Amino acid sequence: MEGDLYQHVMYALRKPEKRILGAHKPERPDAGRMLNETLGNTLKTARKFDIDDALLDQVFNQPSWAELTQDEGNLPVKLMTRNIVEAQNELRLPFKHCWLEFSGSKFNEHMESLGWAGGFVGTERDSEKAIYEFERVGVLLSELHDGQIDAYCFHNIAEINEIYVSMLGRSFKTKKRRPPIDLDIYNHMSLLMYGMDFQGEPYAEACDGYLEMLRSVGCIHMEELFGKEYTKQVFEEFKEAWVPYLIRLSWETLRVLNYPWIVKDQKRFEKAKKGRSPKVTPRDSYYRCKIKLPKPDGVEIKQLEPRDEAYGKRLHQVRGHWRVYRDEHGDFVKRTWIREHRRGDAKLGVVLKDYVLTGEGTSCAQTDSNDLRKNSTNRKT
Repeated sequence: MEGDLYQHVMYALRKPEKRILGAHKPERPDAGRMLNETLGNTLKTARKFDIDDALLDQVFNQPSWAELTQDEGNLPVKLMTRNIVEAQNELRLPFKHCWLEFSGSKFNEHMESLGWAGGFVGTERDSEKAIYEFERVGVLLSELHDGQIDAYCFHNIAEINEIYVSMLGRSFKTKKRRPPIDLDIYNHMSLLMYGMDFQGEPYAEACDGYLEMLRSVGCIHMEELFGKEYTKQVFEEFKEAWVPYLIRLSWETLRVLNYPWIVKDQKRFEKAKKGRSPKVTPRDSYYRCKIKLPKPDGVEIKQLEPRDEAYGKRLHQVRGHWRVYRDEHGDFVKRTWIREHRRGDAKLGVVLKDYVLTGEGTSCAQTDSNDLRKNSTNRKT
C-alpha cells in the first residue's frame, strides 16, 4: 500500500536488531541511539513523495533513463558516463530531506525487461533458503550543509514482515576530494555508485568530468547495524547490485518533478498595504498533494495584482524548483534554482504537505486534514 514503508521503517529503527533483516544488537550501548537519532530524525523531517506505477513507467521511458538502459547498458562508455555526469549535475532536492517510495515489484519488472538485476534478497530460516522480492522500496535523499547528498535505500519483505536496509549508503558531491585513485579502483567505484561497468574499456574513454566525479563520492558503511566484516564484504564483492539503479531512478523522478516555473512577465507591482489583521482562529492542516507528471512545458507563473487588504497565508514550505525567465517574446533569458523556503504567517497556522506523484491524476486535493495543535507535541515555527 502506498506510503506504508515509511511507517514500517520508522518503527523498525527503534529496535533494529529485531525488526531489520540481518541487523544485530549494536556493540556499543549508544550506537543504536545514535543510529535512530541520525537516520530516524532525518526521516521525521523528510518530505514524502509516493510514486505510483503509472509515473514509474513514464520515468523508465524518459530519454535520460532510456539512454542509460538501452541495449542492456552496453552503450559506448563515453555516452554512458556523459549521461551520468549530466544527471548528477542536474540533481537538485526540492526539500533538504526527501523520501521517495514506490513499488518494488514494478521496479523489478522494468529491470528484468532490460536484463538487469532487480531487487531480491536471499535468507535462510529454519535451515531453509528462500529468495524474497521487495514489496515496497524507499530512497532517502538528504542534503548536508555543504551541498553533499547522501542516499539510503530501504525495502520491506511482506512474507517475513521485516525491513531490509541496504548495508551501504552513498554520498555524492562531497567536498573532500580524494587524491587520484588507482585505476583499478575506478571501475569498482563506478559500479558501486552508478552501476556503470567499464567492461574492460579504457578509462580514457569516459567523458570529461566522470573520473574526477568518482573522486568526490563515497560509501557509508552501516557498521552499527550489520558489523564491520559484513559491510566490508558487501563493499568488496559488490553485493546489492540493484541499489545504484534505485538511486538513479530517484534522481530521474526528481528530474521530472523539477519542471520549470516559467516567469514571462517581469513587470513589478507596488506592494499592497496590509489591512487590519482579521480575527482568525489559527488552524494547522496536513495535505497530500497529487501532482500529475511529467510537465514538459513547465508551469507559467503570472504575477497577480496586489489585494487591497492582505489577510495573509498560513506558514508553509515552498519546494525547491527551477525558475525560467523569458522575455516578452517568450525567448529564454536564464534559469535559476530556487531553494526550498518558508512563506506565510505562523500566527495563522501551519500547513504541512506531502506528495503523491502520479502519471494519471490531475488534481491537487486535500486528502486528509486535522488539527496538528491537538495531535502534535513537536510543533515549531
